[in-house]
Amino acid sequence: MKKSEKEIEEILHKYKKQIEQMYKMLLNVNSLANIRFWYSCLLNFRKSEDIYQDILQMEAYTTSIIVSYGRIFSGGTRSTVLKEKILPVELLEVHKEIIDLRHAKYAHHGELSTLEMDIEVSYIDSAFIITPKLELGFWLGAPKKWAPLFEWLDGFMYDTFQNALTSLTKETGIEWKFPHGPAPTWIE
Repeated sequence: MKKSEKEIEEILHKYKKQIEQMYKMLLNVNSLANIRFWYSCLLNFRKSEDIYQDILQMEAYTTSIIVSYGRIFSGGTRSTVLKEKILPVELLEVHKEIIDLRHAKYAHHGELSTLEMDIEVSYIDSAFIITPKLELGFWLGAPKKWAPLFEWLDGFMYDTFQNALTSLTKETGIEWKFPHGPAPTWIE
């Protein structure tokens, strides 16, 4: 049954809160898509001739994952905040590991770092020699134990969004749809 412009506006106004909630959900869906992309980059990472570039690239992917993941559970200015209690018990340890990394490494001025920079000062032949030192403390590639958590969250967000659409369909008597297609090739 066709609706008039006025009827459509009334429906959109009446369900404005639910529509805004779906928008906020989509921000988290987008964040998780980014996380899964960066994770696939780490998972498929191949070293090059330039180890320093490799380290910085892995650090950038890891940082992107941890910061974006933390945002999903601590909230952004416009997104919904997921609560830890939604997670299955078997995924809580991995979740806490990522959140702890976020807190220690990024949210609180680098209390933990995978790249430790320092200098060594030596006095040789009547001159001070400054030698940069770099210590690494991270895994190479992607932590395999993170994958099930990201996969579960992806399914949870999809189901939550579909449930919101189903609810709106029931309440309004008009079908609400969201276009979707196959998963991107980088999601394994």
